[in-house]
Amino acid sequence: MGSHRSISLLYVILCTSTPSAQRFMSLDCEHSVTGIFNEDTKLPCRIKSKEEGTIDYIQLKKYGEETLMFNSNKSSNGRVKLLQQDSKDISLVIQKTQVSDIGTYNYYLETDVGYDNQDITLMVKAPYSLPKVTLFPNLTRTMRTTNLSCVTTGYPLAQIHWFVNGMSNLTSKSKTSSIRTTEGLFKITSMLQIEVMESDLEGSYTCAVWNVEQGFNEVQKDFQILDLPNHDPQSEGKKNKVLTAVFVIVGALLSGIVILAVLRFKRRWYPVRRGSRYPNVVTKKIDVVYMDFSKAFDKVPHGCSAK
Repeated sequence: MGSHRSISLLYVILCTSTPSAQRFMSLDCEHSVTGIFNEDTKLPCRIKSKEEGTIDYIQLKKYGEETLMFNSNKSSNGRVKLLQQDSKDISLVIQKTQVSDIGTYNYYLETDVGYDNQDITLMVKAPYSLPKVTLFPNLTRTMRTTNLSCVTTGYPLAQIHWFVNGMSNLTSKSKTSSIRTTEGLFKITSMLQIEVMESDLEGSYTCAVWNVEQGFNEVQKDFQILDLPNHDPQSEGKKNKVLTAVFVIVGALLSGIVILAVLRFKRRWYPVRRGSRYPNVVTKKIDVVYMDFSKAFDKVPHGCSAK
């Protein structure tokens, strides 16, 4: 514990004082660096020295944190590594950069010919994913509307802009919200509601992720609407009832036609005496008489005519 305080006190004294040895060496670092999420980020630093010297000590400390990010006296420094050994290029590398790495760092270098320190501000960017656009029809009795949902994830916070056919800006009609993921990224969801009474749904809709800092569309997704399907349960029920009624009517008509055809067939081949109370009996008697007459005709000798 005492040794740690002594090192910290020595670091403060060295940083606040300007001995003559510092004149022979200076540290040249990039003051602003932007890293890519989950990729390695280089903190460029070089030694400017009038004399050849050897590196005695390097440390990297993030303002607001007690633990050193890098300490050349330690064999392991987590995700921070020295790019090269025994070289004037003494850049450090933060492996798999995270959103939590954002902040300002102090790079301190000590050699046998002097010492120096520089501040480096690190920003992190996570390119936004290709938006996922989904169609949610909402068809009711009073109003036919549809919702377009656009979801994308990245960092820093961006804006969602909506366009139709590449021209009309519909952003003012959308509702956008965002949440932070466990990795610190922004998951943005934008809902665009369109009323059929206001405009024709058919067309090409674009969800664009607007980079606020640099002022351009970072990534965008087009969604083509050709026709709006009808998924209203009430409409489906009405449609089914109408189809059922049509089938019943058509079936009744076909049954009537078949019955009429049968009756006409019977009347044609089996005539009925008018006024008879027993039409079937009369028909059978006629058939019997016809059969008896046929038998009598068969008994007449050949060559004779019946009288």
